Amino acid sequence: MMTAAAAAALIATGSAGTAHAAYGRVDASVVRAKIRKDLPKINRCYESALRYEPELAGKVKVRFAVVRKGHVKGLQVLENTTGHSGVERCVARVVSAIRFPSRRTGKSLRFTFPFVFAPQD
Repeated sequence: MMTAAAAAALIATGSAGTAHAAYGRVDASVVRAKIRKDLPKINRCYESALRYEPELAGKVKVRFAVVRKGHVKGLQVLENTTGHSGVERCVARVVSAIRFPSRRTGKSLRFTFPFVFAPQD
């Protein structure tokens, strides 16, 4: 029998790997760390759907910008191979709510993250 545990893999890509600011910097590792902190919430998106569709698996790939104040703007779902719109909406909602460190200067930073979900035995 399958458990409701989800595996979520993530990799950051994007044209803006590091942004230097007057008080520190925000780079892909900081963004990855903030995303990892919210992985339990992202996994719950998948686990709630998994209860009704035990074979559900796939990837939800999102692209978003982090503005200077640390908010997520312009989130787009680039790919959803799960075929489950509820998982897609939930992942988008969780990622949109994440707050990143603010910076004094610099442009918005763009990141792409694929979240890969699979049921675990």
